[in-house]
Amino acid sequence: MNNRLRNFLLGIGVSLFSLSASASTLTDAEAENAMATESKVEKTEERESLFPNATRNLDTSHFTWGAEFGASIDLSGYNTSTFNVDAVLGYKNNYFRILGAGVGIHRSLGTGDNFIPVYGLMRTSFSSRPRLFFLSLKVGYSFNTIGDSPTFGDTNSQIGWGINLAMSRKFQSHIILAYEFRHFNARHKHVLDDKANDISLATISFGVNF
Repeated sequence: MNNRLRNFLLGIGVSLFSLSASASTLTDAEAENAMATESKVEKTEERESLFPNATRNLDTSHFTWGAEFGASIDLSGYNTSTFNVDAVLGYKNNYFRILGAGVGIHRSLGTGDNFIPVYGLMRTSFSSRPRLFFLSLKVGYSFNTIGDSPTFGDTNSQIGWGINLAMSRKFQSHIILAYEFRHFNARHKHVLDDKANDISLATISFGVNF
């Protein structure tokens, strides 16, 4: 009787051990298959261009570039209001939306005068966290063609506040309201008026950065 009971219990133990080993084998196989599938998915997601080894995702890069469209209203009464198109590029991180340079073509629709500013650019919210507003500062040199005069250059600067419209991993859009200042030296001020040393403008622009 004891031998029969012992053999019966031994048989049950062997069966349970076999089932456990089978389940463990299946679990390991399923885990390996899941890891292989995840690896394939990751490799597929990493490829975001035709040449993945030659380019880098802009959402992980410190390089940024963008374009802006806007208008400047002459507050000094010299009829130099312009329609503006600008391109910018530079460095970005958590504190700086952009730290770089830009160039623009600002054309007066009324007189046909042209202003081509080349400038250094800084935009920051003074915080590593996303903010609604940011400071925009430009300082540079403008190549001007006014009336029949030859092209000449003078200083140009702008300071204003920007408002974020939309932000994502791929792009950022904004509106900037700014005060723009154009300075004419003694050799060039006669082009507009003998008293036109400085011109003040109110500027509004819409831009997108990538």
